[in-house]
Amino acid sequence: MTGVAVQQRKTIRATVGESLFYLLPRLEQDPAPPIWPPDVFGLCMALLLKSGAYSSVLATWPPSESKELSSAESWTEKVAQVGGSWQAAWTKREVPAEVGAAWKTVMGSLQVPICELCQATALAQSLLNLCAFSDEASGNIGVPHEEPTENAEFYSHADLLLEPNDYGSTLCEEIDQTRIRVLPKMRTPQSGLTIRSFSHNLSFCGESEVRPKWFTVPSFSPEGLCLNLLIVPWPMRIDPSQFCPTEPLKSEMQNLPGDFGFFTFVHKKEEVEEVVRVVSRLYEAGVAKLGRIDGVILPEAAVSVDGHRALSKWVLEKEAFLITGVGEPSKAGIEHGTNMVHVDIPGMELLTQKKHHRWKLDGSQIAQYGLGGRLHPEKIWWEHISVTDRQIVFLSMLPWLVMCPLICEDLARPDPIGDVIRAVGPNLIVALLMDGPQIKERWGARYATTLADDPGSSVLSITSLGMAGLSRALHSAVNRSRVIALWKDPQSGGATEIELPAGSDAVVISLTVRYLEEWTADGRSDGRNAGCPMLSGIHSVRLQI
Repeated sequence: MTGVAVQQRKTIRATVGESLFYLLPRLEQDPAPPIWPPDVFGLCMALLLKSGAYSSVLATWPPSESKELSSAESWTEKVAQVGGSWQAAWTKREVPAEVGAAWKTVMGSLQVPICELCQATALAQSLLNLCAFSDEASGNIGVPHEEPTENAEFYSHADLLLEPNDYGSTLCEEIDQTRIRVLPKMRTPQSGLTIRSFSHNLSFCGESEVRPKWFTVPSFSPEGLCLNLLIVPWPMRIDPSQFCPTEPLKSEMQNLPGDFGFFTFVHKKEEVEEVVRVVSRLYEAGVAKLGRIDGVILPEAAVSVDGHRALSKWVLEKEAFLITGVGEPSKAGIEHGTNMVHVDIPGMELLTQKKHHRWKLDGSQIAQYGLGGRLHPEKIWWEHISVTDRQIVFLSMLPWLVMCPLICEDLARPDPIGDVIRAVGPNLIVALLMDGPQIKERWGARYATTLADDPGSSVLSITSLGMAGLSRALHSAVNRSRVIALWKDPQSGGATEIELPAGSDAVVISLTVRYLEEWTADGRSDGRNAGCPMLSGIHSVRLQI
């Protein structure tokens, strides 16, 4: 296209009104502001993000001459007051006067092109004010509350909205979740400047293929502020014979070149009864040493469906929760295998989440795990699972703890779930791996550090003793095959290797909470309310003979 043609090109620039009408169509006929704070948050955040005005508006912040705010009070104090009054006004289906005034500015600017919003200072300030009002109105939303709770109706409504449907969870009441969604938020990044820097309690999630599902755990109340988690590195032994070549579906990937293939993993038949025997004895040993066990965690593909069924029944009877990888081999040419995480919590239905990426085994990994007798090292081998159902589970277990489970490659690949994880900022990420030893120099520590930096999550990665033992130290004379887990949090500096001492069969880690003060980019403190899980103890246990 010539320069003249570019100059003559006719375009119609997207406007504030078009964006708002797309997200909430009723605004075209009814310009009244949404009554529910997360809806206002979603609309305003979408405009600030699309225009980039969230960064430029800080050049004239806080508003020095604002009709919405009294000059006699500081901006942060006034915003907190407006947020608090919004909860009370919501039950009357009203919004505070300050919210109405700022919304009027927005609705009076419908013809402003999105690309010019950075220069529309009054509009950008009103949008950021509305985001702050709604964020302050939503303090402690989406987490368990002790009864009685002030403004209990407000929080009950939020819990009801968060209940997952076929499209996942959202806090929005009027905005459909196929357009954008708003979720609770646990950590606010304290470095860099992104749209995530502007809220403590609400997170903005744009259009995405991922369906996040939020579950608030009923009646989970461990003693004090400590969790004892039993990490069982099962299976204790894995043989190369369990990795098998397989055929894709007859209609699947017919144009792959000959140097690509598919593999599947097969569990040993005797493990169904054996895993319950081993875990039960380790659980009792952990209770004898520490007094209680709150949860049991096993790595990726640790058990089959039958093994999980038997194990979950036993763990739930102990009033503990279970997080484990569950796998089933593929049926050559007929059916994909499965690789999922199953979460069992007393009083709740089984929660499941599929792996989002296939494991790719190349020549170096085939040599590392000694699989050359099963999988030809000159080919690239893909795990034969389906990756079509992309959802992510958030478990709201305590006021300071929202947990998110991941499976192996999901920790390393930012797409498609990375944006949602960074937006919500779960306090604890549990990554189930089918991997070698979890030493600091390997890939797991690198990606755990990224999430610890932003959004500020603590990360626990675990693998099986079988896979760690199968892994050969190709470039080191030191055998680290008993390092079965790795811990990384945003406060302690480097990562902590969790090694299984010789003669031991599992470890129990103790987690406590440290409350941190975090600040939004617009200058609001969370009042030291950000919970950061910290590793406070590592205890080995062994099978009792």
